[in-house]
Amino acid sequence: MCCAARGFAMPIVLILVVVVGLMTTVMLERQSTQRLITFRQLNWYQEHHARLGLQEGIEAWLKSLPSNTNLQSILPPDGHFLDLKLRGGTTASISLHERQNAVLTDMSGVDGAMLGAIASIAAAVEDVYGTAGPPDGLRTIGPPQFSAHTTSPELIELAVEAVTGDSTIAKGFARSLVADRESNGGIASAGAVGMAIADSGADPELRSQLARLFTVRPTLYFAIVELRSSTVGPPDARYGGYFSVANNRDLGSTERSAFLTWENLGVE
Repeated sequence: MCCAARGFAMPIVLILVVVVGLMTTVMLERQSTQRLITFRQLNWYQEHHARLGLQEGIEAWLKSLPSNTNLQSILPPDGHFLDLKLRGGTTASISLHERQNAVLTDMSGVDGAMLGAIASIAAAVEDVYGTAGPPDGLRTIGPPQFSAHTTSPELIELAVEAVTGDSTIAKGFARSLVADRESNGGIASAGAVGMAIADSGADPELRSQLARLFTVRPTLYFAIVELRSSTVGPPDARYGGYFSVANNRDLGSTERSAFLTWENLGVE
């Protein structure tokens, strides 16, 4: 009788051990998941507030400039223009790089007057360079116009030929525009696009299309922010995003949407 009771009790004990083990495992997994969720929320909170603080710093700098300032003309070659001291001793090193040399591939925000031209350019670029795009790059955000300052000669010529269907016009336009900016230290003059149109020999209808296609006042930049706690070694973190100066030229504006995108770029 006693042996039978002990034999019956042993499976019960084993079952209890298994149940307790399973419950402990589930509790540990839940705690691990909760820690991960908390870490992600804290990380998001830190990045979100860092973004807002850095955005305000850039906006303040932009608003300190005269309203007629051509931003491209005052940025150094490496784009580095501002260092901000953050709480805790961290320094945020900020660079801006003009990005209206890249080809716009998302047509959803392009108005009817330019839709055909931009679609033709995107198709021509894919035919020549494939889905990887040209050295100038591809983008899905920002104005459709190309920058007269930074667009490569090859892309200028390709874009103009895609719109006009005339390689002679394209070569003449590109040659004139590139010569203008080379004679002005790499920055196209205020009348560079008009002179390039005249030099291209395009007819009046094509001239209006080309005038809409290039700009000497680009508004789309890519901001790179490096956070450093030391002056030596790699940065602690790197963030970046497309940044529009268009919403910040009006000194009376209260917009807080200068960053169009924001991402963790990782540390190289």
